Amino acid sequence: MTVATVAISMTSANADDFTQCSESFYGGVYPEFTNDKLSNKTQALCMDGFAVMYSGVSRTPLWSAEHLDRKRLQQAKEIDREDSFHEESKLPESARASLSDYSKSGYDRGHLAPNADMANRSQQYDSFSLANIAPQSPRNNRYIWRNIESATRYLTQQYGEVYTITGVSFTNKKTKQLADRVLVPSHFFKAVYIPATNQAGVYYAPNDESERIEIISIDELATEIGIDVLPMLDSQTKKQAFDLPLKAGESSDLPADEPTEEPTWMLFVWAIIEWLLGQLQA
Repeated sequence: MTVATVAISMTSANADDFTQCSESFYGGVYPEFTNDKLSNKTQALCMDGFAVMYSGVSRTPLWSAEHLDRKRLQQAKEIDREDSFHEESKLPESARASLSDYSKSGYDRGHLAPNADMANRSQQYDSFSLANIAPQSPRNNRYIWRNIESATRYLTQQYGEVYTITGVSFTNKKTKQLADRVLVPSHFFKAVYIPATNQAGVYYAPNDESERIEIISIDELATEIGIDVLPMLDSQTKKQAFDLPLKAGESSDLPADEPTEEPTWMLFVWAIIEWLLGQLQA
């Protein structure tokens, strides 16, 4: 079954739905559909601390948007994780995902706007809404995605603020379903824009156990998924993919083939190995 074949009665989103959370978007402008079919049966949701474009076709978010800064992340560090997965009461019952959809499915309940970005309990609670959740491959969720969420927070600390759009795509000809209701994305993405340097890039990963991930441009993402996630950016910024780090603390300024210095502990290990080799040869 494909996305286009699922029919649910639900209103389309309009610009006014995001007026209460425009701060989540760079320039106050939310992502634009370049493939109009994707806008079918969507609903805009202003959550506490982020914004969501929800699809009643897939019963998942298509994307979640956040504005991160150092103050918000500092507040987020002071809150321990409190899981509270729940159905979204703002949505019609016929369009909601349910907790039972994910039960024994083999997929994680993957956050788009992550819990670790949330600055207070209200934001944290909203992040566990199923309107912010999509079926995610366990290895992708627990390794690849965890790393890039940390890397995005690192970029926020480094540059002061970033805007992120995290979403899913359904590019396979046949789409898997959970409980014959929730569609399983083919890919996850996270677009990151750094206002301080006017640079943007996108993490793009297949929703499987392969641990593959690409860094692509905003324009390349739009071609893949039919959404311009950052419509306020100039054409050059959209064309050029910023070399996003894959882990927190990695330099994004060095060319890929330029060697980095060995950490101090590694130099110490090599010194011991060389000493032992010298003793054996003596």
